[in-house]
Amino acid sequence: MPADFSEYVNLRIFDKEPGDIYLDSIELARLVLPEFNLRTGTPEDAIFQAAAYMSALNISAINRLPDRLMAGIMAIMGFQRQEAISAELDVTITLNTYDGGSIPIGTIFSFESLFEDELQEFAFTTTETIELEPTDLEVSLDYPSVSTTIVALIGGVIPPVGDGVELNIISSGTGIQSCITNTPSNFANGINADRDEDYLSKSTTYLRSLSSALTKASQVDAYLLSSYPSLITRVKTYDLTDADNVYVKRQLGAVMTHLAGGVATIETDGEHLFVVGDTVVIQTNSSSVSALFDGEHTVTVVEDTAFRYSISTATTSASTSISGSVTAGADVPGYVSIFAYGVNSELTELEKIQILGDVREKTTAGLSISINDPVLANLTLTADIAISQSFNAVEVEESVETAIVDFLSPISFPYSYDRIRQNQLVSLISQIPGVIYVQNLSISPVGENWLPQLGPDLLFRYKGSLPSIAAEDLSINYTVVDLG
Repeated sequence: MPADFSEYVNLRIFDKEPGDIYLDSIELARLVLPEFNLRTGTPEDAIFQAAAYMSALNISAINRLPDRLMAGIMAIMGFQRQEAISAELDVTITLNTYDGGSIPIGTIFSFESLFEDELQEFAFTTTETIELEPTDLEVSLDYPSVSTTIVALIGGVIPPVGDGVELNIISSGTGIQSCITNTPSNFANGINADRDEDYLSKSTTYLRSLSSALTKASQVDAYLLSSYPSLITRVKTYDLTDADNVYVKRQLGAVMTHLAGGVATIETDGEHLFVVGDTVVIQTNSSSVSALFDGEHTVTVVEDTAFRYSISTATTSASTSISGSVTAGADVPGYVSIFAYGVNSELTELEKIQILGDVREKTTAGLSISINDPVLANLTLTADIAISQSFNAVEVEESVETAIVDFLSPISFPYSYDRIRQNQLVSLISQIPGVIYVQNLSISPVGENWLPQLGPDLLFRYKGSLPSIAAEDLSINYTVVDLG
């Protein structure tokens, strides 16, 4: 007979709240002294409450796993915490003498950015010693210069540094005249270190994945982010999605059909979001027309409340009132599509193959899984913005444009959003110190990666899409207002 250790080992969590301890203490006191009556506001009541609070603190300390012990256990299990990665920037450094010289390793430069009315400074450093040859004055009168990559001293995400920006020279005695970012600057932003809550979430997901299959899209997302922290920064997984049909799902009622000259017309019960090239699934509830119209078709012409497609039949059908539905981006059972984005760039084909093989080993057999690059959807923005005269207009304008470009970038835009909301952008800009109000803000699609714009918002056409906008895509009219 096996030994029974239940008397000595109890893995149930003992987690009592101070209020429960307080009430239990009163009950215990009444067992000893049945006439015991604890009145609120008495010294005895204060003692009971203090004892209950101290007991709760002890319970919390007992249940808490020390941070270093937690990290040690996860390291043994093969999971490492994401450390901060520094941003990198390509610059051209020019000396102030024709004689050439040496730029030592650890030479410091800085970049300043205004954020929320606070001037922040970010330091960069050279990672190697750079030798510059003297200038041959018979060939050129330019001072010696060199293009190199400098690295941020502190890891993590920082405001983007644009092209042609002159950095401050912090190190003295180096004989440097200027340090200017290249065009393009090839700015590669850093990666923030895991916060405690992020680390705990990734750790629990990783531990679950060691003994169980990935069965939900959210599990795939968490697994990839925790397993490839230096490779994947953004990931979004969609169930019931074939890689050959990643259109955002749209469904609308069908109310009228018409067929003539090999062209079928479907009228919908409102303005639709179908576009030319969409593969739509039509399902009618009328037996007289279902054989002609039901099934998958490719849209060739769109109108506000109707669309057309070609059909290989000589049959002619007059306008017929029906009830049914039209769906684009219909669910496809058995298919899973993963959209992953790397560190400021798309993943290579070799990286995709590696990740895909890993996911297939962790998921249920029989699923058809694919990994894709996010569709980058470009747009333009126009707005009228009023700035307070008490603020530096140039700095406020720079902060506004930096905030917009950063928010609408592939590395920052929330992957849970299926659209770009006008009101959200207005709110983002209005919170910047120095901005009085925002009006006439509009966003317009560029290219074919958007659905028709029926209102002030922009909806992505494809699943897994991310926005992309550059400073030159912004057309903002600033007005300085005196509030005095």
